[in-house]
Amino acid sequence: MNSIDLEILNIDKVICRNIDRFDSSDRGLLSQNILSQLRNFVEHISLKAYANGQDIENSYENIGKANNYVKSKGNLKFLNKFHKLLQITASHYTLNEENSERLMLKYYEYLLKIKKFLKVEFDLDVLTNIDEYPINIDSNLKEYYEKISDKINQLSLTRTNSIYKERYYIQRIKPFFVDYNVYYEVTLTLANDRASKFDRIIAFTKLDLTHNYAVKLSIKSDSVKILGKEMPILIIEGWEVSIRPCELNNFAKIFGFNPKIQSGHTEYRGLMRYLTETGQNLVEVIDSSESEYMSIKSHVAQESKVSPFFEVLDKCRELAKNNSLGSNVIRYLLYRLNNKIIKQQYNSGGCEVLSNLNLAYGCIPFEKMPLNTSLRNHNPKISDLLDCIDTTNRGHEIFARFVKNNTEVKGQLYTPKNDITSFDDIDGFMEIYNSKLYYKHQHRRLENYKDYIYINGYEEDTQSIIQNLKELASSGIDNYSNSVQFWLQSSAYDIDCDEKKSYLNKMFENSKVAFIYGSAGTGKSTMINHISNFFNDKKKLYLANTNPAVDNLKRRVNAANGTFKTIAKFIAQRSCETDFDLLIIDECSTVSNSDMLKVIRKASFKLLVLVGDVYQIDSIVFGNWFEVARSFVPKTSVFELTKPYRTSNSKLLTLWNKVRNMDEDLLEHITKNNYSISLNESIFEHSGEDEIILCLNYDGLYGINNINRFLQSSNGNYAYYWGIQTYKVNDPILFNESERFAPLIYNNLKGKIVGIEIFNDKIQFDIELDKVINQLDAAGYDFQLIGSSDNGNSIIRFFVNKYRSTDEDDDLSSDAVVPFQVAYAVSIHKAQGLEYNSVKIVITDEIEEMITHNIFYTAITRAKEKLKIYWTPETEHKVLSNLEIKNSRRDVSLLSSKISEPVE
Repeated sequence: MNSIDLEILNIDKVICRNIDRFDSSDRGLLSQNILSQLRNFVEHISLKAYANGQDIENSYENIGKANNYVKSKGNLKFLNKFHKLLQITASHYTLNEENSERLMLKYYEYLLKIKKFLKVEFDLDVLTNIDEYPINIDSNLKEYYEKISDKINQLSLTRTNSIYKERYYIQRIKPFFVDYNVYYEVTLTLANDRASKFDRIIAFTKLDLTHNYAVKLSIKSDSVKILGKEMPILIIEGWEVSIRPCELNNFAKIFGFNPKIQSGHTEYRGLMRYLTETGQNLVEVIDSSESEYMSIKSHVAQESKVSPFFEVLDKCRELAKNNSLGSNVIRYLLYRLNNKIIKQQYNSGGCEVLSNLNLAYGCIPFEKMPLNTSLRNHNPKISDLLDCIDTTNRGHEIFARFVKNNTEVKGQLYTPKNDITSFDDIDGFMEIYNSKLYYKHQHRRLENYKDYIYINGYEEDTQSIIQNLKELASSGIDNYSNSVQFWLQSSAYDIDCDEKKSYLNKMFENSKVAFIYGSAGTGKSTMINHISNFFNDKKKLYLANTNPAVDNLKRRVNAANGTFKTIAKFIAQRSCETDFDLLIIDECSTVSNSDMLKVIRKASFKLLVLVGDVYQIDSIVFGNWFEVARSFVPKTSVFELTKPYRTSNSKLLTLWNKVRNMDEDLLEHITKNNYSISLNESIFEHSGEDEIILCLNYDGLYGINNINRFLQSSNGNYAYYWGIQTYKVNDPILFNESERFAPLIYNNLKGKIVGIEIFNDKIQFDIELDKVINQLDAAGYDFQLIGSSDNGNSIIRFFVNKYRSTDEDDDLSSDAVVPFQVAYAVSIHKAQGLEYNSVKIVITDEIEEMITHNIFYTAITRAKEKLKIYWTPETEHKVLSNLEIKNSRRDVSLLSSKISEPVE
């Protein structure tokens, strides 16, 4: 046996011995031990592949040659990718147990590929007990994945041919494992500039696809029997890279070229073929050695008279080689080549700071610190950045990203230095990061206060909001209480809740701002209506973050002189009325600090009403103001609604309180009242019209997309196929962000399909809206108002045209985009502010983001009568044991000390 084989088997022995020794309770420690061996393991396997099984010296020079070799071979690309990931891991992660577990779950796919490669190519058995590494897949899911893998491995003769061949963008590739083999669950959208996350479809394959470019796929339909139902599935049987020509042309414009590349050109076909066969991306092409690059160039363009895109790649290569300003932006755009992203960075005037490339000045911050800054209107994934940007000497960016995530994801304004264990030189990283900030972005500076790190712009915004609210709370309206009492006695308006009547009576006696906090179903919208009716003759502005929340206010508030808008619309409109007597903001916990500050600076108002629940879903961007502000204003400004009205179900009310307070006997209460249930066929038993299924994520076997396919298959009406989507009469729908019928029909408006007809080049939909509109409302919109349903809701008719070729830029018209998605299930985030008689929540251990206390509480409080949570006992234990009530006491304490400190 040669020395390379001995080295591989010695490392393998250590890995296997660790797997034998530890069980799932020690998965973190087991992962740490395995990870410490992997870089060495992969380098020796690359050497063996490079030497084609012969013995070879384990030298630094040979390892470099081996790494270049596996990079150039499509079937060995996984070794190069794995090695790159392990290098990044060693440089930028402190491998504590939790990090190690996450990485091992990610790397499991590569280990299976290594096992298969060594066995097939060299008859070398390694990782013989890798299947005993505790993956912890839900037992339910295991069976389903096994059935899907069986279908993938069957001959495709019985499958239905794909009825639609188009380009797709790959949004996500998730591996799953059956019998030592790797399969993939692929999330796709059509490759156009208008695709939203609601248009995603799921397909399965054993092919290792390139994820970063548009692809053409051979997709066929099949089905598997799951929970007593035939579930339709899609299987990918073939693929090729197929970058949209408009993406190549728009990218070329950044360099001043205008090549007019088309999909029929010889160079285009050769380049797509090369990217498919090798699995390489274009950043790897421009980074290759001179001889390799010339070889690729001649191979791709051998039959082509002209090579317009290689002229562009030559410029990219020169820019990257010299590390010129603009190279980081170019590397990322070249890595993804997404039409929408490219066009958002383009500026025909050129940017002298970025080597005179036709890039917008807004790209400069990303160029300087790509690992912690966004491009214009686009947030790159960290995994993509690590794959295409050199991470050398970028520890300060990784550190700043850590602080930013801690602030934005966990909602902590101040990060204790003691909690930062993954970085050695905190002060040094802060100094480097701050020195490299773009001059317009000084609000992103990292500062240190009493051994806490914070982002100064976030702190300044928080302080400004608090100072504004404190000022409003310093005095009230003279004779206010007497005027309320007189109104209640002299008008016909009735308030049948003593709590609300008492609060209205006190609200503005001592303060010009009223904070109204209340848990789910306590009548916060009703309280807004009472306030509005008392101030009926005054000008009122109602704001909320989402269209559904604004629409909810319109339905619940029955008073005159009201203007209703989303916060984004109010902030963005240049010429709109800003002078009001009363400003009312609903669902304040979802409003970011920056948006709140913009609102109170733009609006002129005499009184302010702030309504929300800090236990429901937070702002997507950092927003702690509503939670901390109550600690800085007098108690006379704060009103807490406690009596619930959404449900009279005592068991549900008890559950809400136990989750809200995280009582120790929460699990016992859930169990005793049969709220928990394992995934079974009851999820498809429709228990009434007013029912919803809530999921946390869109992807995965039990994500929103597949749940919709499950439930749609239970709809007995005829199936109409349009592209890769299926539609049936009586499908519930939600309008999406296409804005084709905006503002009358907005994102998230509910509806139901009541008629479908397909013509040669278009499909016709009749949709019953969850609202009533009249002929005047409908004037000027691209639909017909054709009647009303039995319950009085309006029915509209419109057409969707067949989509043009994705070779070209999408035109401004959206009549080729279906403006809604089928919605038997919705996300928990989308359901905020809505209520249903029956709610079913699906939670599996597939979930990518952690279920926070706020998300879980929001989900269970959508139910008025019936609630079922579908999860395994293991997932239930994992979720409940990780729930934590967000605590703002530290932020309040530190803010208090700063606000009260004398100004120097």
